[in-house]
Amino acid sequence: MSAGARTDTVTGKTIDGPVGIGILSFAHGHANGYAAVVNAHPYATLVAIADEDAERGQAAAEQFGGDYVADYHDVLARDDIDAVIICSENSRHREMPVAAAEAGKHVLCEKPLATSRADGLAMIAACQKHNVKLQTAFPVRFSAPTIALRDAVVAGVVGTPLAVAARNPGTYPGGWFGDPTLAGGGAVIDHTVHVADVLRWIFGAEFTTVYAEVSTRTHDIPVDDTGLLMLTMSNGLRVSLDTSWSRPDNYPIWGGVTIDVVGDQGVVSLDAFNNNVRVVESRGPSNKLIPAVISGDPEMVSAFIDAVKHDTPVPVTGEDGLKALEVALCAYESARRGAPVPCPGALMDKEGAS
Repeated sequence: MSAGARTDTVTGKTIDGPVGIGILSFAHGHANGYAAVVNAHPYATLVAIADEDAERGQAAAEQFGGDYVADYHDVLARDDIDAVIICSENSRHREMPVAAAEAGKHVLCEKPLATSRADGLAMIAACQKHNVKLQTAFPVRFSAPTIALRDAVVAGVVGTPLAVAARNPGTYPGGWFGDPTLAGGGAVIDHTVHVADVLRWIFGAEFTTVYAEVSTRTHDIPVDDTGLLMLTMSNGLRVSLDTSWSRPDNYPIWGGVTIDVVGDQGVVSLDAFNNNVRVVESRGPSNKLIPAVISGDPEMVSAFIDAVKHDTPVPVTGEDGLKALEVALCAYESARRGAPVPCPGALMDKEGAS
């Protein structure tokens, strides 16, 4: 009997007891945070950890609990697993979610959703076919500064938005992130997707054109570590985005998502690592701080667990993950052509020509 007695998701029945969770791979460092959230959740149990790296997988099982197995298919075959969290190398993001869907397991997949548009579409189709949920891991959307920024924009605090300046720098993660086959790219695919998803969510608009300059400047690696994107959204907004591994290894925090929304009546800014949102507006008090208390990971993982337990929609879908991925892939295509490209039109043209 399952730790969270499994039910047919078509029935809409609430799972009785905790949701049984398996984590497939600890290749991505975010797995540690997600495992801790599962252990702290009142309605979830970390049942098993699969990792072909025995030393890494066994260490994770010792730290977080659950059975260790080398082959993730053994986790998918278990009746006490209701859902899986996938934290593998990016190149395996199609393989593992499709296998999970075929086994009837719900999926929370680390970003980027995939390394190609075709793989992302295949993942979404498999999960739809087998009636399982697919959530993309975008914790920035759940952070309090992001929520406060969206609320301020929707409330018209700065009037009509005119432009956005965003940055997502970070330190180079090392390891497989520098392998173009395993990672599917470098800093651009790693860091673009977070901001692309957040901006789609805040403005309810899609990206239509991408111009990017991409390079390797600060590390001796075979993937990009520097990217500057100029984007246009369907609502007319112009967006600049620095998406780079430009922080030194000894930087006190690993990254720093910042977003400035410039409106015709003020500016609203967020720093996702600074626990507040600062609003400077022309119609009211200047330099106002909005406290932030939500960190992101716990809320994101909890939302997935709740969706599985109560058979409700996930808040960040596979389609959301695909849209963000398309922006990163269009950036690479733009850099290759040396010109702006329509998004996702450039990718569809490329697929048709291949």
